[in-house]
Amino acid sequence: MRKQVLIFYFLLSTFCVTAQNNWQLSIQTWTFHKYSFLESVEKADSLGVKYLEVYPGQKVGGEMPGVFSYTLDSDARDKLKQYLAYKKIKVLALGVIDKYYYNKDNLEKFFEFAKYMGIPFITAEPEWEDLNEFNRLAKKYKVKVALHCHPKPSSHYWHPDSTVAAMKGRQQIGAWPDIGHWARNGVNIQAAMKKLEGKIWGLHFKDVAAFDNVNTEDVLFGKGVCNLPAVLKELKRQKFKGVVSMEYEANENNNMEDMKKNKLFYESAIRKLQSTNQ
Repeated sequence: MRKQVLIFYFLLSTFCVTAQNNWQLSIQTWTFHKYSFLESVEKADSLGVKYLEVYPGQKVGGEMPGVFSYTLDSDARDKLKQYLAYKKIKVLALGVIDKYYYNKDNLEKFFEFAKYMGIPFITAEPEWEDLNEFNRLAKKYKVKVALHCHPKPSSHYWHPDSTVAAMKGRQQIGAWPDIGHWARNGVNIQAAMKKLEGKIWGLHFKDVAAFDNVNTEDVLFGKGVCNLPAVLKELKRQKFKGVVSMEYEANENNNMEDMKKNKLFYESAIRKLQSTNQ
């Protein structure tokens, strides 16, 4: 009997570890927007993070001109793919693509670029009238669209109800919320996550200093109002399998020590989550 109990708890523990192993810890490279994409890769590598979400305005760096976007020619794209393979780092998402980046003439080019680069997601804030086109292109290129949110009132998706409405009937569109912006917008994070259950494909993982204040600053993980352990617990309850994209917009000129602390906080919270078996 004792042996059976031990086996049961071993299997349960293994299940919990496996569940969190399905979460891909990433860095949104806006965290390093003072630096180039190539420098961001090096920083992520030094932190032991193997996944990136790259914003399309980031300079490539090195001797390569241009930004990480569809404007790169095939030679530059291939060199970046080779470099990423060498570093064993994968770009999981391109974004956030919003009205400042896309228009009717170039939107498809973003999808073509993501497909060429092997990027499975585009994080975006489409205009309402463009949602069907985003959904169509996502199906055509097999690159899913995940809706992001920024602070109100400029973001269409600042409230989760808007995201739910936008996803309805559009199978290729899911959610990639920013929990820090939800807090800034006065949105209850856990309640919002429940509204999006089953459609959260990734999220921006951060902490902020104050609730319901669009101007509040980012703080070290665990030092703010976002209750990050509760966020992780809710993801686990939802059987989440997606991308946890760390973003940190403080101390932007010299934030590596802070990012080390942020990653350690995440890892510690995951270990505690696994040990509770809840």
